[in-house]
Amino acid sequence: MFYSVNGLVLESRKRREHLSEEDILRNKAIMESLSKGGSLMEQSFEPVRRQSLTAPPANTITWEEYISAEPGKAPHLGRELVCKESKKTFKATIAMSQEFPLGIDSLLNVLEVIAPFKHFNKLREFVQMKLPPGFPVKLDIPVFPTITATVTFQEFRYDGFDESIFSIPSDYREDPSRFPEL
Repeated sequence: MFYSVNGLVLESRKRREHLSEEDILRNKAIMESLSKGGSLMEQSFEPVRRQSLTAPPANTITWEEYISAEPGKAPHLGRELVCKESKKTFKATIAMSQEFPLGIDSLLNVLEVIAPFKHFNKLREFVQMKLPPGFPVKLDIPVFPTITATVTFQEFRYDGFDESIFSIPSDYREDPSRFPEL
């Protein structure tokens, strides 16, 4: 069965008052490179030590004004807030199989090994949600504004194994000096 999940909305708010125009342009160049299929390893985006931004104007708010402000409406201290907000709507597709011989836990174990990056945590979280019955043999889900993760089981063979390969041989002896106590 194929399922479409509509209405996934990514809302992002980025604070930028701590960045110079040069920083913003540099970050944009990195993201454009990634969206065109580049990797950070291939690029020469070396960290750059830069001068600090100029100090914000001196504060004119008194302690009394600050502590007497309404809850949740304290006066702003420091730099003027600069915030970039964006929204993007996504669609995910899932193909579920009732006959697949693995369970969701097996898929989660595989994803944990092959997808250790923090953005792929969203994929694991999505799989952990209450999915329709069966096993997800294909997942297409956005994990970043420009990156969609696709997990597909195209060829799966489940052969029987001789149980003896999972038992400890009778002549095995543990080396007591292999893992000395700390």
